[in-house]
Amino acid sequence: MSKKIGKIILVALAAIAFIAVLVWLLSPEPTSKTIANVGPMLVVAACYLGLAALLTIVLTAMNLGKSKGGSKLGLIVFGALVVVALICYFAFASASPVTGADGTVYSNPFTLKISDTMLYLAYIALGGTVLFLLWGEIRKALK
Repeated sequence: MSKKIGKIILVALAAIAFIAVLVWLLSPEPTSKTIANVGPMLVVAACYLGLAALLTIVLTAMNLGKSKGGSKLGLIVFGALVVVALICYFAFASASPVTGADGTVYSNPFTLKISDTMLYLAYIALGGTVLFLLWGEIRKALK
């Protein structure tokens, strides 16, 4: 039963992301007075990143003590994500003002740095996930 619920939730999350991308793709061509409708995609991305962080914390806490290896691995992954987020925030995220397509200047340093950090962390987490999935499949094939 729980596997079915998990699959339904996964399909729902994918559908929400797909709809946000469709809203952007099907929005009218931006002019000098309007901007591309990327707001829904950014909101969905921020919500998914927040959900991933929350689930990382909750699932790590739930697995503590169940097995020595699982607890250790969960804490290592959680710690690595925190370290990568801090590195992205302090080393790579930019706080320089950005001018939107409509001429609006976005100059809040906190918002700019957080949005850059969110994007970098999402890219790194996705890349790491793909690499570890490939490594697992290769290791399984070699056994």
